[in-house]
Amino acid sequence: MFTFIEMEFLKLKRSKIFLLSLMGAILPPLLMFIAVTSFDEGQTFEALFTNVNMYMSAMFAVLIFTIIISYLFGREYNEHTLKTMLTIPISRAKFLVSKYIMFLVWIVILTVVTSMSTLIFGFAAGLDGFSVNLFAKSFAQLLYANVLLFLTFSPFVFISLFITNMVPAMVGGAGLSLVNLLVYGQNWAPFVPWVCPYLIASGEIAEYSTSITVSYGIILATFVIGLVISYIYFTKTDVAL
Repeated sequence: MFTFIEMEFLKLKRSKIFLLSLMGAILPPLLMFIAVTSFDEGQTFEALFTNVNMYMSAMFAVLIFTIIISYLFGREYNEHTLKTMLTIPISRAKFLVSKYIMFLVWIVILTVVTSMSTLIFGFAAGLDGFSVNLFAKSFAQLLYANVLLFLTFSPFVFISLFITNMVPAMVGGAGLSLVNLLVYGQNWAPFVPWVCPYLIASGEIAEYSTSITVSYGIILATFVIGLVISYIYFTKTDVAL
């Protein structure tokens, strides 16, 4: 399994999708930097970190994650390499787990890039109120939100295995990002799997009457359902020659 993970890293070195995802991770800090310098918004580091984390977790990450999943799980079908890789003495379950692990590692990389970009743009804008503790807290919040979001994307693994084309994933990710924007702030936001990760990580979940346990349960249920159906489909479906 570790060999497969190493292979995935080697693929990323030559992948345009990886570069695209890095650009997507930098985009929220860049947009907030433009807002700060042009529209006199968010004149402190704390406000900048808060806004970047919100837009990244609730909007941009959703679109980026769908593209990553479609790439990781669909490319083996599109490039006709899956039938060759499955001849290696490793179970399909371990192969699937290695993809999940690679997805998680990719998310951590993007989280680091977003936080560091926010820090750089904050200093470039001349903002006040920076502290190491504030940066560490903001990074931990974004990482926690993205990891919870990672759990909610297991159903998209099944979709990527079933529909290997990347275009539906991009359209679906854009649509889901729009839904998140519409849902955010509504009373039933804690019940939406792709919104409540940010609410939990930021502490905004306390503003709702819903128990945080319910939101955690929805996230866990989404993960388990997606994991089970993707495992069943991948292990039971023959690979076309």
